[in-house]
Amino acid sequence: MTERAQDRYGTFVGAMDFVEELLVPLEKLINKMSEKPGKPGGWRVATPDELKGMLSTARNDLSALRDKAKEYEAELKAKEWGA
Repeated sequence: MTERAQDRYGTFVGAMDFVEELLVPLEKLINKMSEKPGKPGGWRVATPDELKGMLSTARNDLSALRDKAKEYEAELKAKEWGA
């Protein structure tokens, strides 16, 4: 195991943890959104239900990435990473 590869793997896992932490306040914000139409001339990119679906997809994708990282942990810690 190289020290640099271990550091990079640690940074990678830390980045996944950071993203997961950011999803919590995002979920709270989505839950506060109203279903009511906006003011005339206003706009909304997506409905709360659409955003909840996107959030669920993001969580599932992050979980899948975390599973793959764990599956290849030994290999990722042992070899140098490309730049």
